[in-house]
Amino acid sequence: MASETTLEKMNSTAGATGGGVNQQMMKTIVLVLLYLGLNSSLNLLNRYTLGHAGFSFPILLTCAHLSFSVLCLSPIMLSSKFSYASSHGEILPRVKSAVVKIGLFMSLNIAMNNASLVSMPLSLNQVIRASIPVVCAICAMFVEGRIPGGIESVGLVFVAGGVMFCISGSYAAASSGGGASANEREKTLSGLFYCVTATISNALMMTFSGKIMGGEKLDALRLTFYTAPVTLCALLPVALMIEGDRFVNKYFGAGAFEVQSREAIMYGDEYVSPFQVLTLVLLGCLNAVSYNFVHFALVGATSAVTTTVLGNIKVALLILCSRVLFGETKDWSYQMAFGAFVALAGFGLYSFARVKVSHQQMSGGGKK
Repeated sequence: MASETTLEKMNSTAGATGGGVNQQMMKTIVLVLLYLGLNSSLNLLNRYTLGHAGFSFPILLTCAHLSFSVLCLSPIMLSSKFSYASSHGEILPRVKSAVVKIGLFMSLNIAMNNASLVSMPLSLNQVIRASIPVVCAICAMFVEGRIPGGIESVGLVFVAGGVMFCISGSYAAASSGGGASANEREKTLSGLFYCVTATISNALMMTFSGKIMGGEKLDALRLTFYTAPVTLCALLPVALMIEGDRFVNKYFGAGAFEVQSREAIMYGDEYVSPFQVLTLVLLGCLNAVSYNFVHFALVGATSAVTTTVLGNIKVALLILCSRVLFGETKDWSYQMAFGAFVALAGFGLYSFARVKVSHQQMSGGGKK
C-alpha cells in the first residue's frame, strides 16, 4: 500500500510538472508571436506615418508614443489596488541612476530610428539594424572582455560586409544619373546617418543594460514605467525646438491644407487629412506601449539571445511586408540585394552560434 501511495504521489507530481512546462511553453510561444506581430506592425505604421502620410516629425511622434505609455501605465503603477505602488520608494533609489542612463540610450535610439524612416525605405532600415550584434560584440570585447567564437566571428563579418554592400549600393543608386537631385541625395545620406546612429545607440543600450542595472531585476511593467518619463524628458525639449514651429504651421497655420498638399505631392502619395494622421499616431501609440511591454516580458521569460534570433525572422518578415505594402525593394540594385542576403545569412549564422554557446553554458552549469 505504501509503495502504491508513493507511486501515485510521483505520478501526480510528474503530471503537475509537465503541466507547468506546457504552460510555460505556451506562454513563450504567445510572447514570440506577439513580439513579431507588434514589432512588425509598429515599424510598418511608423514608416507609413512618417514617410508616406507626410507626418515628418519623428521626435514628436516618439514623444507621443512615450506620453501614451506613461498615461496607460500610471493607473496600474500608482494605484494602491496593485502591489507596485508600495514598493516604488524602496526600488527607485537603488535603480534611478541606471534607469536614467538606459532612458537616455533609448531616447537616442528611438528618435534616430524614427528620423531615418522619414526618408529611408523600411527594408533598408531593417537590413542596417541587423548589424546591431556587430556593435554589441565590439562593445562586449571592451566592457566584458568577451571575445566572439569562430562561428560567431564569421557571422559578424558577414553581417558587417552585407550591410556595407547595402549602404554603398543605396547611396550609389541615389547618386546615379537617373535624375537624382541634390535634395534626394542629401535625404538619402541623412537617413543613413540617422539609422546608423540608432543602431549604435540600441547596441550600446543592450550591451550596458546588464552592467548598468547591477544585477537588479525589474519586471516588464516597472522597467517600461521607469524609463519612459526619462526618455520623454530628454526628447520633448528637442522636439519642440526642432519640430515645434513647423508642426504648428503645417497643421494649425493659415495655409495648413495647402502645405499638407504640397508635402503629400513631394512624398508621391495621396493627400492624408490631419484626422487620418491623428488616427495613425494614436494607433502607433497603442502599438508602441504594447510592444515595449511584450519585448521586456519576452526577455524576462527567455533571454536576450532569443530576441536576437527572432530578430532574424523579424527582418525577413518586414522586408517582405514593405515590398507588398509600399512597393519597396523593387528598385534595389543587385549590389543591395546581395548585401541584404549576406547580412541576413550572417545574422542567422551568428544567432545559431549564440544559441549553441548559451546551451553549452546552461548544460555546463547544470553539471556543476
